[in-house]
Amino acid sequence: DQVLRLVKKGHIHRPLHFSFVLGVPGGQTGEERDFLFLKESIPSDATYSVAGIGRFEFPLAELSIKHGGHVRVGLEDNIYISKGVKAEGNKDLVEEVVRMASKFGRQVATPEEARKILGLKV
Repeated sequence: DQVLRLVKKGHIHRPLHFSFVLGVPGGQTGEERDFLFLKESIPSDATYSVAGIGRFEFPLAELSIKHGGHVRVGLEDNIYISKGVKAEGNKDLVEEVVRMASKFGRQVATPEEARKILGLKV
């Protein structure tokens, strides 16, 4: 709601991209219902990415991919590649998301495509 007010006032401009960070203790949970609520609350022409914290990282990544969104992963959010198995680095987490994307027929964005999605000028 606040974002749309800022758009109306001309303070921010489309295209809009939202970043949902879910599963943070004391914040919004990482449950599917919360993801769906946020996804349905943004303008239909907006893009979004999801970062799930801890055990929510991969379930939320899969939901986002399945629903046409984007994903952010990193050791700052989760250090496990699977239950009880620590990732050796960010590469392990990224490779898992690439596998998920492939499962749903989605290609991973190149850096140039990511800049375009985010509306960044380089």
